[in-house]
Amino acid sequence: MAEDSWYNGYSARERDLKFKELKRRIARGETPPASGPCALCGDPDVPVEYHDEDYGEPYIWEPPALLALCRNCHRNKLHKRFSDNAAWKAFIAHVRRGGYARDLKDKAVKKEADACKRLIEQGKPFSLTPMRPYPREVGKEWFTNLRLDPESLKDPTSRPRP
Repeated sequence: MAEDSWYNGYSARERDLKFKELKRRIARGETPPASGPCALCGDPDVPVEYHDEDYGEPYIWEPPALLALCRNCHRNKLHKRFSDNAAWKAFIAHVRRGGYARDLKDKAVKKEADACKRLIEQGKPFSLTPMRPYPREVGKEWFTNLRLDPESLKDPTSRPRP
């Protein structure tokens, strides 16, 4: 992990310590390997990996601290939200219409999501065609209040716990 790799006010060292403990817990059978569905897009048919929002001690080994996310949501959406807020917001709108991350491989679905992103950038209202029933309560999802500003990466007040 890069020395300057911060997340939610936790240093690379703090994050690495919890990740090493997670690997030990999985190897000992104390924590099961990550399994779906994806905790962000809800896709039940994709491989998932763990993502952590809380690296504080004592460690928490369940949501909303430790989450199983598909690679696309984890690496291409969640962690890139700081560099493109509008893309993140359009993706969340896509998820809330019942869209999975992998649905964006479909040209028509991607075109609609891209149009949504442009409207968000312009501060205009938007709507997306529903895809599947959305099982969560909008506004109460674990990702609702995530900060989008790059400063939050190193800001200790970004930590879920003091």
